[in-house]
Amino acid sequence: MDQASRNPAIPNQNPQETVNTSVTGVDQPEVYKAVRAVGVVKPTYMPQGKSFGNNLQVVGSAFWLKHYKVLVTCAHVIQNLSTGPLEQTGLLVVGNLGKYARASISSIDLGHDLAILQIIEEAEAFIDAEAESGLEITDSYPQVGKAVGYAGFPMGSQLLNSIHSPTYAEGVVAVQLREGPWRKEIQVTGAVAGGYSGAPVALKEGSKLIGVLSSGPSAPGTQGNIFMAISWEHVKAIAELAKS
Repeated sequence: MDQASRNPAIPNQNPQETVNTSVTGVDQPEVYKAVRAVGVVKPTYMPQGKSFGNNLQVVGSAFWLKHYKVLVTCAHVIQNLSTGPLEQTGLLVVGNLGKYARASISSIDLGHDLAILQIIEEAEAFIDAEAESGLEITDSYPQVGKAVGYAGFPMGSQLLNSIHSPTYAEGVVAVQLREGPWRKEIQVTGAVAGGYSGAPVALKEGSKLIGVLSSGPSAPGTQGNIFMAISWEHVKAIAELAKS
């Protein structure tokens, strides 16, 4: 997908605000710091001003992998952006706290519902700084009952505050491994809603990534208390492919 032919302005809410790296005096969870909103910017013509505005729509979540320096999300979050002209699909952007950067789809794995995104038109120093907040991948399946944290952008643009901060939640591992015909998943007990797709799920103890929030049993747009996280094994495989 060629996103480089147009360059409308990227939304930047409250640029004078500084980012507070603590919540009530306690360091933010690593999973919270790693997550980013996946958005689409569609230029909108405004006849009264004879100018073009930008309409940001948050469509899901993504997160940084620290050592790979790439962003991971679910394939279904960005699948529609890989086809069609830019005027219809919009411009892919990724960010948080009201600051967004342009991104492109590096690779997509529909079978495991994963995709790799890369930041474009930004200096290497910017990417290094962003990736520093990323997560490391675990090397084993967590035991049932282990506490996990996850963060994302539920309900998309509806719940965005003035600085577009993510929502943090916690749950527990309910089933260590569900192995289906297409992919391995970890079942988690925890509240979910539309917009969390692509969110990282990490152990509270050690903050290692165990999976990517992909789906719950509820209808789209509704809340539920169970979801499936795509196994860390699949995440590692697609990250290694992107690195090669």
